[in-house]
Amino acid sequence: MIRTRRISLKGRLLAIVVGILGLGLVGGAAIILHNARQATVEEIQANLDFSQRLVGFLMADLSGPRTSDALAVLSRAFEDLRHVQVEIETDAGQWHTLTPTMPADPAPDWFERLIVPPTHEFATILFASGSDLGRIRITARIEDEIAEVWRDVFDLFWLAVWILASVCVLTYLGLWFGLKPLRDLHAGFERLEAGDFSAPVCGPAVAELADTQVKFNHVVAVLRDATRQRRLLTQKLVGMQEEERRAIARELHDEMAPYLFGIRSDVQAITWALGRDDKDSALQRVTAIQAHVGLLQQRIKRLLNRLRPAVLDDFGLRDSLSYLVEDWQTRLPEIDWQLDMDGLDDDLDDAVRVTVYRAVQECLTNVARHAQARCVQISLQVVGAGGDRGLAIEVVDDGRGMGEDTPLGLGLTGLQERVAALGGRFRLLRNAGRGVTLSLFVPLVASPAEIDAR
Repeated sequence: MIRTRRISLKGRLLAIVVGILGLGLVGGAAIILHNARQATVEEIQANLDFSQRLVGFLMADLSGPRTSDALAVLSRAFEDLRHVQVEIETDAGQWHTLTPTMPADPAPDWFERLIVPPTHEFATILFASGSDLGRIRITARIEDEIAEVWRDVFDLFWLAVWILASVCVLTYLGLWFGLKPLRDLHAGFERLEAGDFSAPVCGPAVAELADTQVKFNHVVAVLRDATRQRRLLTQKLVGMQEEERRAIARELHDEMAPYLFGIRSDVQAITWALGRDDKDSALQRVTAIQAHVGLLQQRIKRLLNRLRPAVLDDFGLRDSLSYLVEDWQTRLPEIDWQLDMDGLDDDLDDAVRVTVYRAVQECLTNVARHAQARCVQISLQVVGAGGDRGLAIEVVDDGRGMGEDTPLGLGLTGLQERVAALGGRFRLLRNAGRGVTLSLFVPLVASPAEIDAR
């Protein structure tokens, strides 16, 4: 796969600024050249016309016999003329220039052709003096005017370059400081990716990013708390698992081992009794073995029910919940236990069934132990459709409630982790003095019947 290099936002904005200024520079240059071309032609033509009138006036004034200072008078009269060349014919047929030559750096040929195309010609004006001065010729000196225009355009070009460079530098600095909050956010995301939640994004931000910065820091704080809670929960779960293992090991050793030892002793006694042909003693030992086996079955059943509620596999979720509520109704008849399961289907994923059963079991146990309630309402309803389909569970009691500072016990903590593992939601309303409301939402995956139907 070919990876293309992405242009940064700073580079894109700089390119846009340079493009806009470049287009403005090109447009301005086109306008300047157009106006310069028109102004050059008009000024040269105006100088020719003025020179023609001036020469005509002077010729009329010098119509008499030629004096020694006549050429000096004409030279002084023409020394301020621009962009024209005035020449007078000498007695030898040579042309003597009356206008001063203005040394100037010539413009490039391409610029001359751009300002005054070769196809444009200026007329040469000839005067017959009518005196001893001879003829006078006036021609346009376009290279002087074009050189002036070239100097002006050249100066404007470097001024535009300086302005363009200054704008680019200022834009770059503005973007550098303006985008610093984005760089800080990027560094913050890198720290999050590395699992570092200790350093929020600090420093001033532009108004457009200030709210984003605040929300980012809030997300960092939430992730930090969630990570800390998950770490504590993991420690609690590991401790619970170890405690469960110790309890199972203790129960196997303290309760089942004596029965196994007794069975072994009874088997040995049966062997001895049969060796003595004492059938009555052997039958007594068989009866004792049967009693030990029955007790072992009860202990194993109780242990298996702790590991997994076998009633789910035998009767399904609806009947298991009904039996659970009936059992508490029998044990605590002074409490009104209300169960609503309209629309609940037994054809659910196994993980969902176990989680729902354990959730209701934990809630009812907490109500019986701590709530001092008179009424308990348990509601289970399937809500939503399609990908949003899920099971909503709500357990409400009217007991003494929970304080806001009361920490969750291991049971509710484990329940919260179970629900989160299924992608569900856990919500606990602590109404001190007015009972507790526990709301759960567990997403429902496709059931086996739905998969077969597809």
